[in-house]
Amino acid sequence: MVYSAHSSIRIPFALWGRAIFHLRRRSAGKRESGAFLLGPKNGNSTRVTAFICYDDLDPAAYESGTIAFHARGYAALWRHCEQRQLRVLADVHTHPGGSAQQSWTDQKNPMLPTVGHTALIVPHFAHTPWWSLKNVGIYEYLGNFQWRARSCGCMRRVRLSLW
Repeated sequence: MVYSAHSSIRIPFALWGRAIFHLRRRSAGKRESGAFLLGPKNGNSTRVTAFICYDDLDPAAYESGTIAFHARGYAALWRHCEQRQLRVLADVHTHPGGSAQQSWTDQKNPMLPTVGHTALIVPHFAHTPWWSLKNVGIYEYLGNFQWRARSCGCMRRVRLSLW
């Protein structure tokens, strides 16, 4: 689904906190980890209601120390979404150190190469506050391996919400 410039993906604080905890634990302070943020398949809601970590879909996703998500993981993702009537709203992954900037690899390998897809990057292998997106990089895919940073400004691409 392509979101308009005015669409804002809403993530409940409690769900974001659980996602950060899982990413932190799976990173183990030494490798990247990631997850897909999911919402209802039907309707126009951009509220995240669930997440699923990459290694739950593709057990080999973290073997190299960076993320290498394989075809079997995508097949499992689409099955998971179909069975639960969900769709992917965004993806999130961790980086080492304090930078939430996209790497060249991130730019050239979008998890979903669909115009409007949103990718979040959490620094410090997710050893960051779960109650804020202040240090999180937020990027919108424009197509042709081009991205727009959406981390700041009044038209936030992603925001935390109470529910």
